[in-house]
Amino acid sequence: MPRGRRRRARGVKTLDTSLSPSTQSSKSSKKRTSHRGVRPRASVKIDPVKLLESMVDDIASRLGLDLLGLSREQLIEALRPVIEGLLERYSSRPSKDAIISRIIATSKHVYVLVSAYLLEKFDKLTPEQLEFVASYGEGVAAKYMPRLYREAKRLGREDLIPLLRAIWERYGSPTPIACPYCGFRAVTPDLVCMVCGRELSEKEIKEAIDFREKLVEFVELYSPRDVEEAIEKGYVVVGESIKPPSMQPERGEVVLHLSKDERNLLKSLLVEKKEVMGSGEY
Repeated sequence: MPRGRRRRARGVKTLDTSLSPSTQSSKSSKKRTSHRGVRPRASVKIDPVKLLESMVDDIASRLGLDLLGLSREQLIEALRPVIEGLLERYSSRPSKDAIISRIIATSKHVYVLVSAYLLEKFDKLTPEQLEFVASYGEGVAAKYMPRLYREAKRLGREDLIPLLRAIWERYGSPTPIACPYCGFRAVTPDLVCMVCGRELSEKEIKEAIDFREKLVEFVELYSPRDVEEAIEKGYVVVGESIKPPSMQPERGEVVLHLSKDERNLLKSLLVEKKEVMGSGEY
């Protein structure tokens, strides 16, 4: 073989040899890099209890939870779901300041969780705990309203009852008729108050809603045929207003029966209405 060709052949061989190690090294490096990039998230494991132990006093102080009379262990137990939820957002161990800042930023959610903890763990609340739940419990407080009402009465905290009523109106199950005893709009079609538990009579309901005045409004709003139907069947449907028997009761509405005097009142009002209609004023 000529020398020139031999040199070119050697050159090609040398070139192939020099490229091979670097290429292999690059591929190997990429594999290692890619492999390393997946591991950290799976390998990070943080004990929420130990993390809380290092900062629970600071959190309680800054959020006012130290006024609830809970032990350090109880505070950790109450806050554990909060920490566990936050840790799911991190792929590495977060700093103490980062955790505390995040908890303060979501304090409204934290207060609801703490309210749930108080209601689930304690049969009786202290005045401070009751005030906390009434102030921050929202939907959780609404679910426990009968108990919270009893606690307010037991502790002599009637000043919190208007706040509890507001919670019931927003997050609970208000009905059209308010209980004459506790003031919550919580009277069921069976005439039982869902909050204070009182079993009510039709007479008590009628007095509470000024029934005779509502009968006057009923005659004004409905046709003579509807009024005659109520007189004949002897009852009306009552919610925000009075409706004739032909209108089925909606959620929370009750059926009240008419006394003899109430029927006579409807008859006299109906006569007056027909006279006015006959004169063309209607």
